[in-house]
Amino acid sequence: MNAKFVRKKSNLSLMHLFIVSLLSITLFSCSKDDDADPEELKKEVGNLPGLGETGGTPQGTTFNLPDGITVTGDVTGDICEDATFTIGSGHYVTVCVGLRNNTEQEKTITFPAGLVLISTTDDYQNGVVLTTETFVIPPKQTIRFVFHTYCGNASRSSASSSAVYTFGPVTNSKLIVRLINDLKNKKISIVDYMNGEEVDDEYDTIASTVQSLLWMITDGDLFGLDWMAFEMTYKQQLESLPNR
Repeated sequence: MNAKFVRKKSNLSLMHLFIVSLLSITLFSCSKDDDADPEELKKEVGNLPGLGETGGTPQGTTFNLPDGITVTGDVTGDICEDATFTIGSGHYVTVCVGLRNNTEQEKTITFPAGLVLISTTDDYQNGVVLTTETFVIPPKQTIRFVFHTYCGNASRSSASSSAVYTFGPVTNSKLIVRLINDLKNKKISIVDYMNGEEVDDEYDTIASTVQSLLWMITDGDLFGLDWMAFEMTYKQQLESLPNR
């Protein structure tokens, strides 16, 4: 499958308008999440290291590729024309990845949901993977693929060919883990909306909705939502996403 997809640039003014429209919906919802500690969750909004406007390095469990698998070249932003397939979901942090299987056996690669792609400079957004992706690399082969992820820093520039990334940790954020679990049965992967080289228009709306859900967590201070408004908006937007 050819891996061509035109990404849209981050636009905070449009994002603000979108959030305002979401708030109008929240008046019709009063549900609560009784399974999580609201105080712990509230503390994370806009306060995750390396995400949003918060300094530092994203926190979580160390991610390692399987033994015998190496990254070929840099992981760079934008589309690679020689990619053989596409994975993931998202707009702004789309990267080109090359992996080499140096062994005599096929290797299964899993990029877990929650993995953070860290930009080598603060100019570009860090990427957050919200769907678990698995594929196989045959023995002694190199593959290149396009990896779509979501933006974890609304005010930074979206990934371009000048952006270089490294694989960071798998986040331990309770709010992001909750979002990942809530998205497991939602149809958000880009491959579900690809027809050859074209992407269905519906995907733009879906990816924008998921991106706003993540920004509510990582860049919450931009929106000025109190916890009740946050929870109601969150649930309404989840419900608007199509199920698998």
